[in-house]
Amino acid sequence: MLDIVKQELDSYKNKKVEIIINEGRSRKRKEIGKIKQLYERTFTIEINNIITSFSYSDIITKTIIINLV
Repeated sequence: MLDIVKQELDSYKNKKVEIIINEGRSRKRKEIGKIKQLYERTFTIEINNIITSFSYSDIITKTIIINLV
């Protein structure tokens, strides 16, 4: 499962993506950004000129959802 997530994110690298972040208590936030780097356990996304890191488990547990724009 993890390898599939990494492969998909690698195909999105440096492309514009929509990120839906589940902040808990029925709060969700949508952002537009670019996937910058992929690492062994984490990846980084640039949102509004700020680099933010997430783990691959965030995608598996649906804490964040990433779609190509």
